[in-house]
Amino acid sequence: MNISAVITGDLIDSQSVQDTHAYIAQLQAQLQELAGIYEFKAEQYRGDGFQITLNAPERAFECAVVLRAGLIANSPEGERFDARIAIGIGAAPSVNHYGEAFVLSGRGLDAMKKTTLGIFSHAQQLLDRTELPTEFVANIIEGWTRVEAETYFLHATQQSSQKDLAKTLGKSRVTVHKALQRANAELIDRYIERTRVWVQELQDA
Repeated sequence: MNISAVITGDLIDSQSVQDTHAYIAQLQAQLQELAGIYEFKAEQYRGDGFQITLNAPERAFECAVVLRAGLIANSPEGERFDARIAIGIGAAPSVNHYGEAFVLSGRGLDAMKKTTLGIFSHAQQLLDRTELPTEFVANIIEGWTRVEAETYFLHATQQSSQKDLAKTLGKSRVTVHKALQRANAELIDRYIERTRVWVQELQDA
């Protein structure tokens, strides 16, 4: 099955921060940084809204988590940068078909009331596998501190050892290890690995 993945999101409480322009600028910087890693095309709209189309649909969940980690990590003192994100996975666009994923992610974000990370698809097996763990992951992310988010962001994007992460952050290896533990990094990594496999299975079906 030829599928695509689209991420639609908006910044949380963008109108209540001290500097809305800085918040939106950080989103733009984050999208530019991650575009090369996750190979996506991004558009910003309505100021604090954005949409991402990924070349590799199986990386959609990872991209969503890492994007949020980057935003939280770059929050100013006393404030929190973060985003609500809806992941849409559906049939790939064709000449006469705009693509299910665009519609699913856009409508999904509008429908999200109780969570900050959601998955939307017509593939019921994928939903059965991902909906509940995605809610748990959203809950974990909502509890991240800036330090935990920064540590996880580097862990995910650099794929380096804790020793190297400690050098990058200018902290001890023990401190980095504890930050990753508090961030539930191992569980998040397992979630990302499984979602990648499940989406790939959908593509191969």
